Order: sequence, then C-alpha cells, then structure tokens
Amino acid sequence: MRSGAHDVVRTDGATAGEIVSRIRAFAPEGVAHIVEVAFDANIAVDTELLADGGSLAAYASGNPRPAIPFWELLFKNIRVYFLGSDDFPPEAKAAAARDLNAALAGGWPGFEIAHRFALTEIVEAHKYPEEQRGTGRVVLLPTRGEAC
Repeated sequence: MRSGAHDVVRTDGATAGEIVSRIRAFAPEGVAHIVEVAFDANIAVDTELLADGGSLAAYASGNPRPAIPFWELLFKNIRVYFLGSDDFPPEAKAAAARDLNAALAGGWPGFEIAHRFALTEIVEAHKYPEEQRGTGRVVLLPTRGEAC
C-alpha cells in the first residue's frame, strides 16, 4: 500500500476470470484507467475490466507485435496510449521529479526497497525480481554503500 493503492489484488496463481472477479468486487462499473507493464499478457483482462470511456497506458510488452482486441476496445470507446519513457520531453521528466519530491516532503514514505545491489552485481539485480524472491523495488547503486 506504500505506493498509494486503495485496494490490492494478488494475481499469483489466479486465472483471468478470477482476476476480473476480484477487481469487479470493488470496481463493479469497471476501471477508469490502467497503466500496463505487460500489454501482451494482460490486454484481454484489461479490455474486460476497463469501464466505458476508460484509458489504457502501456509502456512494456513481452511481444513486440501483440494482438489487439480492436472491436472490444472500440465499442467501449477506450483510449490507448503507448508510452516510451525514453521519449518523454525533459520538462515532463522534471515535472515528475518535482511531484515525487513534493510527495516525499508531504510525508509519503516512498516505495518499498527490497534490495540494493552494487553495479558489479547487476546480474543478481536482474535475477532478484525474476525469481520473485521478495516484494519491493530493486535499486542499483553505482558503488557499494551509496545512499539512495
């Protein structure tokens, strides 16, 4: 909940239908906005969950050419945004940094950090979340012991 979520749905081991049912329990009219990190894997569930007129912002996909359920999205008037963070304008990145700093200054504790790795441990840093050895963020430090 440290990320600001009001509700959390665990999806490990759940079928697509179970995920939809769990989310519909607290969002019966659908979800207004989805930020998607696995477009190809989740587009079917996202399409089912999005409320009419909702939006989907995707910034990653395991498949470079994923299938898109065009008609289902069209009939719900869904807006789809594909975001490449490397292409964000510098002023947008600066505004995001200001907003994060303001949230931290306002008392938000920040994201949970699961583990810090030195740059020389980059292989282990990549394996850590892939092996699901914990929750929270992985932070890569330029030198051992440097504060985040």
